[in-house]
Amino acid sequence: MKGFKTMAWSAVLLSAVLLLLPRIIPICTGLAGGGSPMRCHYAFQAEFLFALLAFIIATSLLVLRTAEARTFGGFLVLLISIIIAILPQPWAIGICVHGGACAKTAFFTTIISSLLGLTGAVIIWLTRKGQQDD
Repeated sequence: MKGFKTMAWSAVLLSAVLLLLPRIIPICTGLAGGGSPMRCHYAFQAEFLFALLAFIIATSLLVLRTAEARTFGGFLVLLISIIIAILPQPWAIGICVHGGACAKTAFFTTIISSLLGLTGAVIIWLTRKGQQDD
């Protein structure tokens, strides 16, 4: 199960990067009409909550022992990564239309969440493969 531990640590690392990404590449701080924050502010607030949830679940993968729990944890990581990738899309919450810093942060968020989803899928595959071998 060395591969599983590597993937679990990868999920922890990727979700931690998703938590810190808006601090590393800041989003715009502009205000929309009426003095309320722009759409990107709300999108990245939602992404922070889902990234925190992904971090907690990925951390729990390090201590889970049963195959069913590991499979379910990998599935949750996969689903949360899909949600994180969807949030900045214009048909979901969306980001600023002018591009700029929000577009750069959304670009890196999409890449990292795709890698997190791939990690979740590999965790599921490794767990199911290990279960079939036993």
